[in-house]
Formats: sequence, structure tokens, C-alpha cells
Amino acid sequence: MIFWKGLGILALVIAVLVGALFSLLFDKIGWSEDLGAAVGALVSATIIWFTGTRLNSPAKARVLIDKQTGREITVKPNHSLFFIKLQYWAFIIGGIGLFMIGDILIHGRLTV
Repeated sequence: MIFWKGLGILALVIAVLVGALFSLLFDKIGWSEDLGAAVGALVSATIIWFTGTRLNSPAKARVLIDKQTGREITVKPNHSLFFIKLQYWAFIIGGIGLFMIGDILIHGRLTV
């Protein structure tokens, strides 16, 4: 089961689409499909970082005033996937991409 708030599901969507696109592109030009997926993970991490920081920006917070008590309530945007804010998924997906590149280099599966 996948849990998300707001547009947090974009982390998964961006990672899968960009990873698949780069994997396909690398395969078409005769390079390793695995390397394409790894590079796609790094590119998608960058996209996710900028998307998440923009969507979860404190500037988008709204201040509401309770009519009965007069107290101010700040409502901040929350776009998260599995309780992790969208922009922090960039580090997780980027780490996976770096791990994949390391695995490709260590096991000698780099075909360029």
C-alpha cells in the first residue's frame, strides 16, 4: 500500500518515468540499459528536489484566523510519500542511482 499526501506521489511517478526514458534512450544508442536507469535515477533526483522544494515552500503557508478565539493557525503545504517530504526523496533516489553506478563499475557491466 502506498501512502502519500498532496502531490507526494510525484516522487514515484517522476523516478519511474525518467528512469524508463533514460533506460530506453541508452538502449537505443547501444549503451547499457542499466547505466541509463542509473543516470535516470540521478536526473529524476534533481527534478524531484526542485519540485519538492517548490511545492513544500514555506512561502506557500497560509495563516488562518479562528473567529471564536482569534488565534492564528498556520497551515503549511505537505507533499509527502511514506511520511517523507517530497524533496527528501531526491536523496533516496539519488543514492539508489549512485549505488547502481557503483554496482555497474564494480562488476564490469559498463558497455559504452
